Amino acid sequence: MLKIYKRSKEGLLEEQPKIVQGSCVYLIEPSEEDIQYVANRLGVPTDFISDSLDIDERSRIEKSGNNSLLIVNVPLKMPNDETIPYRTIPIGIIQTSEVIVIVCRVSHPILQEFSKILDKNNHINVSFILQLLLVAARYCLRCLDDLNQKVIVSEKIIQKSIKNSEVYTLLNINKSLVYFIKALKVNLVMMGKFSRVLEMNKEDEKRLQVTLNEMQQALDTSKIYNENLSSMMDAYSAVIEINLSIVVKVLTAFTIILTFPTMVATIYGMNFPLPRQDEEYALLVLMSLSIVISVLTGWVFYKKRLF
Repeated sequence: MLKIYKRSKEGLLEEQPKIVQGSCVYLIEPSEEDIQYVANRLGVPTDFISDSLDIDERSRIEKSGNNSLLIVNVPLKMPNDETIPYRTIPIGIIQTSEVIVIVCRVSHPILQEFSKILDKNNHINVSFILQLLLVAARYCLRCLDDLNQKVIVSEKIIQKSIKNSEVYTLLNINKSLVYFIKALKVNLVMMGKFSRVLEMNKEDEKRLQVTLNEMQQALDTSKIYNENLSSMMDAYSAVIEINLSIVVKVLTAFTIILTFPTMVATIYGMNFPLPRQDEEYALLVLMSLSIVISVLTGWVFYKKRLF
């Protein structure tokens, strides 16, 4: 999908039929025709676009002539049927002398925020790119808050659970945190090279520092959540084993208690003569005796705290 936007004289963001000076080009899930059109029209290397669509592409910044490519990895919420709640995907930002091109393999939520920060004077510059990176950093922090809420919900369930499903839920959340840590580390390295590749004024340097702080905060938060979650999974694995042991202990105690009535019923159910089997109160006496023994056994188990 190819969309071209430019702010009108009235300050409204309008879609354009073709690429013009000062416009912002969105290449979202582009076809091969869209890729070739943008590459030929702007004279940018096709690799700039194809690399931005590669799901495994690392964050980086490079320059080719008057064209610059910046790739940043951002979180992406997965569908509910996926086991891992979040993964990371690259978003490419291509700066030319005429326009800025934003490339992504999916329609990412932060792209909707990008369209709100176009300069009112229609001038697309480094400041615009820095604002995009700041939006990405803050979006990452919101995703971390969402993951933390998922951990809290799973924590409440797992305290009473003897199943492994909630531990696997925590494990999948931890995988998302690993993706975050990996992406944020590379993003910070890439942004450290930002000033050496693109020209910036003092205002841009301030924006870059704010963005770096947000990225670093997201990285530090991800590391803390990752360490806490790893410790929590170890602890809850032990809790599940303890809960399971308690269940087995109770079932074993009940089995022993019920053994005495079962033995009596088994013995007197055999097809050969047994002592006093023909007496009038034989059944009542035997069952009463079995119940008394079972009750005494249960009382002993209770005193020993086996229940």
